Formats: sequence, C-alpha cells, structure tokens
Amino acid sequence: MRIQDDFHETYAVVLDGYHSFCIWLDQKSATWRTSKHALIDADALDQIIGKISLIEPSV
Repeated sequence: MRIQDDFHETYAVVLDGYHSFCIWLDQKSATWRTSKHALIDADALDQIIGKISLIEPSV
C-alpha cells in the first residue's frame, strides 16, 4: 500500500507471519530502505521491491 510521503516513495507492507513495516526509496542513494524493526529475509524483500517496481515506476 502506498503511503503519502512528501520526501520519499513510501509503502506499507503487511505479510502473514510478520509485523507490518515500511519500505521507501531513498532518492539520493537510489536505495530501498526498510524500517529498522523489519526482520525479513533479504530475498523476500527483493521480491516485494520487484513487485512494487512493476506496479508503480519510480518518479
């Protein structure tokens, strides 16, 4: 779910078996960041980012 954020392209992520967390695209470094308490496998995170990238291209 996309979240209104004036500074970053930000999404709330809710997965079964996990707490919800946020991910956002840091425009300066062109790197996706996650909430510091998001304990999720890096491969799973890459899949989530890939799906987001397909739905809404970066601005």
